[in-house]
Amino acid sequence: MFKKLGKNPQEPEIPQAPHPFPDLADRPHNPFTTDLMNTIDPSPYNVDDEEPETVIAEGVSISGKLSFKKLIRIDGSFEGELASEGKIIIGPTGCVKANIDLEEAFISGKVIGNISVKKRLVLRGRAEIRGDIIAPLISVDEGVSLLGMLTIAQPAEPIVDAFDDHYYSDN
Repeated sequence: MFKKLGKNPQEPEIPQAPHPFPDLADRPHNPFTTDLMNTIDPSPYNVDDEEPETVIAEGVSISGKLSFKKLIRIDGSFEGELASEGKIIIGPTGCVKANIDLEEAFISGKVIGNISVKKRLVLRGRAEIRGDIIAPLISVDEGVSLLGMLTIAQPAEPIVDAFDDHYYSDN
């Protein structure tokens, strides 16, 4: 560990905390990049410090219809139907066999089914996805496996008819 000197040479040396990613310690930080490896926060998910309403723990298996309002975390296995306007975290040991249509999804486990999110999709670690994805914003770590089609698109906006009187005139 290196020690950082204070501004005044008379001050004692201040120990410097180790870099969260030691292999990147010598790499200069670029504030204009979207490279996730430049982030100092090593937390796997940024879910605005929300606590999950429900946690399906590792070793627990559930099948059926699951509805929730805010945030759920799955570290076990779930098969069935997900109904929510909220967010989901699928941990590294989590396995979901369902179509996912939510606000946001943070996945580092396995998903068999189509994924559609309104805001963002984050695929971390060794996530495995077998299905089509539709998302306006996506973040994918190295090592993620995806078998399916990926569509990155903003939410649909109303189509303006080109022959509407407002846009088209005989004059």
